[in-house]
Amino acid sequence: MNRMNRMNHRLRPIALLSLAWPMVLALGCNRMADIDGREGFSSYGPDDAPGEDAGDQPDGGEGPISESCYDGVTQPGEICQVQADDVPAGIDPCALAIGDFDDDGRPDLAVPNSDWLQPPEGTHYSHVLRGYGNGNFGDAKPWDAGAALPVGIAIGDFDGDADIDIATANYDASSAFVLTNAGGMSFGSPSGEGVPGTATSIEAGDLDNDGIADLVVTVPGGLALIRNTAAGSTPAGFVDLGQLTPMHVALADLDSDGNLDLAVASQDSLGAGQLVVLHGAGDGSFPERVVHAVGFAPWWASAGDLDGDGDLDLAVADNGDATISLLLGNDRGAFTARTVIEVCLGPQSVAIADMNLDGMNDLVVGCMDSDRVEMWLQVGKAGEFELARAWDTGVRPVSVQVADLNLDGVPDIAWANQLSNTIGLVISQP
Repeated sequence: MNRMNRMNHRLRPIALLSLAWPMVLALGCNRMADIDGREGFSSYGPDDAPGEDAGDQPDGGEGPISESCYDGVTQPGEICQVQADDVPAGIDPCALAIGDFDDDGRPDLAVPNSDWLQPPEGTHYSHVLRGYGNGNFGDAKPWDAGAALPVGIAIGDFDGDADIDIATANYDASSAFVLTNAGGMSFGSPSGEGVPGTATSIEAGDLDNDGIADLVVTVPGGLALIRNTAAGSTPAGFVDLGQLTPMHVALADLDSDGNLDLAVASQDSLGAGQLVVLHGAGDGSFPERVVHAVGFAPWWASAGDLDGDGDLDLAVADNGDATISLLLGNDRGAFTARTVIEVCLGPQSVAIADMNLDGMNDLVVGCMDSDRVEMWLQVGKAGEFELARAWDTGVRPVSVQVADLNLDGVPDIAWANQLSNTIGLVISQP
């Protein structure tokens, strides 16, 4: 059965498979880029932006859109997301973050650009795009990302001034760099902190409960922890994962004790997937760990309530299996054995959000090997999903994110088209 066209596949239990495939890993971000044939783009401000009625945005994609979407009244259960034009975002955008950098109440976008054409001693950039609050964005503005090959991005208040800063994982420099927010959509000079190995991804959260966001950087064999304070950044330890290669970390309070925990999508030397749950003590240490089997070559982990019981569950994008592993949790941070959804080829990322406002969280999956984004809605009894909408994307969609980009109360979708040098958008049109 064709995975990419199946619209009604349900959850099913899965047994562990014999994993004999060759391991396929991205060492940092894929640095191949097509720099020819790019088309220009006209940005629109708040007053002259298209999208005021349904005819201004292309429909596109597979699956139905609710007929009631355009009556101006948002109703629970409506499916109203439609694809918008891609937005240029610099060469080789490897990841995506969404945040209000200029404190105007409107979401902005940021990407790290691992421009492989740049020499190591050259200037390496992250690009920031101002959001107009209607689903449209200004031109990408470059900011110095510190050193060679920024491949991951995280955002948070890293200096305690209440403004949203940017941090990057810089692959070739074996470092993480912080760009502090200088106000008015501008950023200061990057400040770097070395990590023990090539930096492949980065996430932010307050690990030690001091009110300032810290950083978790994936490197071969473990996680480098960086503590941020008003005075700057300092190393805060290393979490040794042995022979596992961590790909992505989800930060959330999984056991309801008020401290952030880590869920690490990892794989061994043969590609067998392991989800390592590290329970935080609230002081920046992680004294307890539990390992769960997931699919082949997992690339991403996300936390959210998938069965409506109020406790956090986990979703993992199993890149090598073309599946999403779902692990249901309780309030003590324990998780069931996985069940799976078969999705598009090469899932790289998965986001959890209530996409149709029916009170149940749904899944959005970005598949970099099939250039496709899928939206799976929760239906029937809790924890059961159906494929409702799907969109073709640019080349190699990565780091799918969900946020209300046009401020209409309905979640929208964004991702980085790594080899198309763009950001893809799906915007709700109620």
